[in-house]
Amino acid sequence: MNSAKEKNSLISGAIYRPMMTFMLPVMAATFLQAMYAAVDLLVIGRFVSTDATIIQNATAAVGTGGMIMTLITYVIQGLTTGITVTLGRFIGAKDRDGATRTVGSAICIFAVMAVCLTVIMEVGAPYFAAWMNAPDVELTTLYLRICGGGLIFITAYNGISGLFKGIGNSNLPLVFVGIACVVNVALDLILVIVVGLGVAGVAIATISAQAVSVVLSLIIISRRQLPFDINKKSIRFHPGETRSILLAGVPLAMQDFLTNFSFVVINSVANHLGSDPTVWSAIASGYSVDNKLTAFMMAIPVAFLQSMSVFTAQNVGAKQPERIKKGLRYMIFTAIGAGICLSLLCYFGGSLLASIFTADVQSIYYAAEYLRGYAADALIACLLLMITGYFNGQGHSTFSMTQGLIGAFCVRIPIILTISKMADATLFQVGFFGAMATYTQLIICICFFFVFKKRDSKKLK
Repeated sequence: MNSAKEKNSLISGAIYRPMMTFMLPVMAATFLQAMYAAVDLLVIGRFVSTDATIIQNATAAVGTGGMIMTLITYVIQGLTTGITVTLGRFIGAKDRDGATRTVGSAICIFAVMAVCLTVIMEVGAPYFAAWMNAPDVELTTLYLRICGGGLIFITAYNGISGLFKGIGNSNLPLVFVGIACVVNVALDLILVIVVGLGVAGVAIATISAQAVSVVLSLIIISRRQLPFDINKKSIRFHPGETRSILLAGVPLAMQDFLTNFSFVVINSVANHLGSDPTVWSAIASGYSVDNKLTAFMMAIPVAFLQSMSVFTAQNVGAKQPERIKKGLRYMIFTAIGAGICLSLLCYFGGSLLASIFTADVQSIYYAAEYLRGYAADALIACLLLMITGYFNGQGHSTFSMTQGLIGAFCVRIPIILTISKMADATLFQVGFFGAMATYTQLIICICFFFVFKKRDSKKLK
């Protein structure tokens, strides 16, 4: 048993194999999370109706509403990374009391967040739908309000997953989301095809599946030996640990929110792209398909980010700078290879991928058009997020936020708004020129890496 643990330890022994052992379940779990919304879209696109306009409006409602929910989820995940990093350092230092205080503080932080986000979504749903230029505002509002009612489960699931990742266990979050995904698929088919609830049905299925995931994870937690304690006394805002979580997590939550807000702007622009109103619903539907496809693809870069964050944080706690350097070197080459594969898939496989989610020919055409441009972004996304994970693990979350904001607000949004004013603008241009933000962020990260490198190494000695 001990030898098995050492074999997969992130702070001792081999480096690359344990990192891959940790990263692959993270990637699979993120992939399955993306499948929640993707299955919603697939069922709507295939079974809601045979009328092209109804299909396009329903697809756009789920896609546009899903974009807002993804934005909220990324905020939650950003704060979750703060918990993962803080807990990882205590685990690396083998400080059980510190880990216990971190978990207790995290529970309180996420409870407050769940309540606040639920209120925001229930009140703001119609305004969000209108701002996004959704073809059917009422249908999009319905989807958002139902999903918003389940934010307590989305928040709880991500918080629990963050705790397990912090202790180096990425397998259990995969099990949780895998079972929930099966529940979601079954409920989607029942509520849409059998009951006929349409958009409301897929929203109900999504939050029900998240609820199952949370209940399952709590049962497993109660039966496992963990490197921290959970009791009434520990569940409170411990000042030191709360401050550490917020210092690490809030900048990342802000970065994720504002970076993904720039993609929400793209969604809004795409819904009314060009000067021909007769194709707006088809373009909106096509870009909604793209949202789901890119969510699947982003499972790989996100896995690089989370894995590098945990690996770096644990080795910071264990004071092993040389091990961090070696891990970073291995992951750079792996990220480059993964980026090349993703880019080729986007450029050459767009039509095939889009046809999985909709039978509408126009929607498939516009989805593939965007993906050909997005291939430039996919090429370096893994490398950028992996380096960002390194900065997060080192405690440079404020820098991570800053470079993300520069990319979103100084590059991506100005470019997209400029394209939106062009009468002959295409989704290819949106995807290709929007990628310039990612390249800008990568250049900034590489420059600052050499600034931070010597200081971080000295700090751990």
